[in-house]
Amino acid sequence: MKKIVIIGANDFQKPLIQKAKEMGYETHVFAWREGATGAEDADFFYEISIVEMDAILEECRKIKPDAVATIGSDLANITVQYLAEKLGLPGNSSECIRQSTNKYAMRSAFQKAGIPVPYFACVGEGESVEPEHFPVIVKPTDRSGSRAITKVTDPSELPGAIEAAITQSFEKKAIVEEYISGAEYSVETISYQGKHTCLAITRKFTTGSPHYIEVGHLQPAPLTDDIRKQVEETVFRALDALGVEFGAGHSELRINEKGEIRIIEIGSRMGGDCIGSDLVPLSTGQDFVGMVVDTAAGNPPVIKANEPHISAIRFLMNENDLRLLNDIKQNHPSNLKKVVIEGDVKTASITDSGSRPGFFILQAESYEEMETLLHHGPWENPIHVFDTPVQKLRYNDGKNTFFMKRDDLLPFAFGGNKVRFARKFVEDMQEEHCDSMIIYGNYHSNLCRILATLCHELEIPCYMVHNTEDIKEDRETSNSRIIRQMGVVEIPCGKAGIAAAVEQAMAELREKGYKPYYIYGNSRGQGREWVPMRSYEAVYDEICCYENRHGVHFDYIFLASSTNATQSGLLAGSLRQGDDRRIVGISVSRNAARGREVITGNLREYAEKFHRTLPDDLEDHIHFTDSYMEGGYGAWSEPAADLIRQIYGSEGIPLDMTYTGKAFYGMVKYLEENQIQGKQILFLHTGGTPLFFDFLEQEDK
Repeated sequence: MKKIVIIGANDFQKPLIQKAKEMGYETHVFAWREGATGAEDADFFYEISIVEMDAILEECRKIKPDAVATIGSDLANITVQYLAEKLGLPGNSSECIRQSTNKYAMRSAFQKAGIPVPYFACVGEGESVEPEHFPVIVKPTDRSGSRAITKVTDPSELPGAIEAAITQSFEKKAIVEEYISGAEYSVETISYQGKHTCLAITRKFTTGSPHYIEVGHLQPAPLTDDIRKQVEETVFRALDALGVEFGAGHSELRINEKGEIRIIEIGSRMGGDCIGSDLVPLSTGQDFVGMVVDTAAGNPPVIKANEPHISAIRFLMNENDLRLLNDIKQNHPSNLKKVVIEGDVKTASITDSGSRPGFFILQAESYEEMETLLHHGPWENPIHVFDTPVQKLRYNDGKNTFFMKRDDLLPFAFGGNKVRFARKFVEDMQEEHCDSMIIYGNYHSNLCRILATLCHELEIPCYMVHNTEDIKEDRETSNSRIIRQMGVVEIPCGKAGIAAAVEQAMAELREKGYKPYYIYGNSRGQGREWVPMRSYEAVYDEICCYENRHGVHFDYIFLASSTNATQSGLLAGSLRQGDDRRIVGISVSRNAARGREVITGNLREYAEKFHRTLPDDLEDHIHFTDSYMEGGYGAWSEPAADLIRQIYGSEGIPLDMTYTGKAFYGMVKYLEENQIQGKQILFLHTGGTPLFFDFLEQEDK
């Protein structure tokens, strides 16, 4: 019987042991006992550490193997080369292994071969380096598995990152290199006598900065034919530069927004994370592990016509991943190909690839099918809404009767109209299977406060595109304190940079394996206007029901209008009912022309989506004024502040200086200036209680 020596016996090595036995080999496996889950599959297991090369060689001289192999481990690969050379078996040269397992030697080899490389430098204990530009990536020169990888953006953090990398390094050295931007991929190849074949290109997903631990892989990567060809050509040149002639290759690279391809590193072995052992066969039908056995024995690999499918691996990083796995087990069992759970997901402390507690592997027939498997969307909707009360106010201008609808009393995150928005956003996320959110605003924003709280409760990532130009002063607010407590990732920008910031957030979330949901649609803020409008069309029906029950008719509805979604929704309800009341938006941020333009556009798109007919005189129904902005967003006048004090004193109702207080003051002035009297007036309290406490703080000062 043919004999094969296999170095390593952890779970990622098991497919090699099983495949060799299937191919008729007697398997002799060497590894330390701890974590050697493949020992039970071996014909013979030797409890010798994979780094004890001479001890293993002594046993191998007795075994007289026909091949020696490993998959997925740089450390094991060094031992494999040593044994193959000493035993006269096929394999790569010692120089090839040195260059493909030491990141500094690898960069040097690429540079010598004319392959574009970023700035790089090698640092030993007690040494320092001063890169010209940041960010940089710091990692051990001779380790794999995402150990001690750190993205450094601040020069002051560089010494600590170098020390952490050196601690993990066998040779006690770190490589510092320029950060390469772009989406990350790996390329799986098989080589025989210096000829390379690309078997698959894999899309990689990581935790992102600063440590880049893999959270999942998708195969084949969705690339154009042209980019795919360029990737293959680049990787083959790099394999030649390293001297790879036999066996598997695992190349990691990035492709930036310009389509430029940059090699990160290459291993002269199969990739870990089940990429080669499981994903390649599932996505192509190719027997990659069998090819490793063949080339190790000096035989050409058997390459057949592809059988295209989509495959993916998802690592269990948190309880949401475990919940997804259980859902797939119940509802899509035929797509689930492998499950491994080796630790407690709830208590796992994940610091590198080796500390991930488990994974599962999927196969699908299309990217669309795979997307529905990998992205479930929010599992629940924690937002509950009800018909909020309408109360008659003591406030009296001597001419009209005032009522207030108390949406500030909605029971989530201090209430407000944005609670209703949030509920509809979750419903839409569930429909679209989105599992992360991008919000937009600033630290005065009630919407950002509520959505940040929502994401925290749902345990989904939340990015905040922070428009720093809307607020004149830089100070803490109650909203900002709450938002920061909820752990949002903030991307500050000016108005001109909003679209780029949204695209950055989308790219970062996709890099981490999420399907992002931007509350305003695309990066230009278009596409989801109907979602919050839907909630306030329903509120308009609430108002009509109240009127029918209590025998009252509101001639006017006033509200603070900022993004105009609430006013647009109320107008959609009014137009559907065909009534003639006025809904007046008091602007707190936009000029009148822009506000009317937005509301008109919202209504037209809403009508198209829900097959409504709009009146020819649509613009005559839109009442939006910028006459009471009191100096701009977040600013207010002393008369407005007096009215806030008056309403709290007489009604016990908190208004704020950014939205509702300014709008209530604007309503009073509007009625006075237009000589309106004898009317029933409804003011919609859209929330903002935390901002009321900011008002009190300002009062104290």
